[in-house]
Parts: sequence; structure tokens; C-alpha cells
Amino acid sequence: MKLSIIIPVFNEVKTVEEIIKKVEAVNINKEIIAVDDGSTDGSLDVLARIANEGRIKLIQHQKNSGKGAAIKSGLKQANGNIIIIQDADLETNPHDFYELIRPIANG
Repeated sequence: MKLSIIIPVFNEVKTVEEIIKKVEAVNINKEIIAVDDGSTDGSLDVLARIANEGRIKLIQHQKNSGKGAAIKSGLKQANGNIIIIQDADLETNPHDFYELIRPIANG
């Protein structure tokens, strides 16, 4: 089983690297897909660096198209059996992934 985590990002330079580190710390077979939705605050620079390190897949929107469009772009690149949307603003804790996918993993 593989988990695809899509992280829509719009002007979240202050939290995006921290949330990616928290997602990386979750011990589940996964891929991380960050979708920069036209950020103007430096978020794309942070994401590009992390992508160049091979830690995430990065999708870039030239202009802000909204969270729904960012999710749709991420879905097109997702290869996992289970897909989770993780906001970049630290609103939810990636360690909750375990509880979220447990019923699916158990059939």
C-alpha cells in the first residue's frame, strides 16, 4: 500500500517546510506532492529546493487557481492507493494519518 499526500500551497512560506518535515516523519510508504498555486511570498523557492533534494514532487501553477485546482493537479500525479490532502498551514497533524488509513488498511 502506498499513500499519496497532496499539499496545496499558497503563500505559506512560514510553515511549508515544517509541514513537509512532519509528513516525512510519518512512517508509511508514501509520496509527497506539493502544488504551489501561484505563491508570491517565496513558498515556491522553498518547495523548489526541497524538490531538488528529491524529497517531494512539485507542481507549479503560474497563477492562483484555488485549492480545488491545486488538488486536481496533484491527483493527476498521484500514484498511491490512498490519497490524503494535507494543508500546508499546520492545521492538522500528519501523525493522524495512521488512524485515518487504519480502516482502509484493515479492509
